Amino acid sequence: MDQHKTMSGAMVCRFMRKHRGTISDLASKHQITQKRVREVRAKGVSGFLACEWVILITGQWPDQRTTTV
Repeated sequence: MDQHKTMSGAMVCRFMRKHRGTISDLASKHQITQKRVREVRAKGVSGFLACEWVILITGQWPDQRTTTV
């Protein structure tokens, strides 16, 4: 996600690949349609929706830093 809180479709695909998420897994886990997942993968999202999609894919807030103790 860039500084303007937008995610391109290619970026969504990269995130899903990196976190080993499939269209059907994401849709069933979060109760959204596969059609919507494909639409976001094709067109991207912006604003708060971009933050929500990062959470859906990764399970963490975009700005949350993981620390090991």
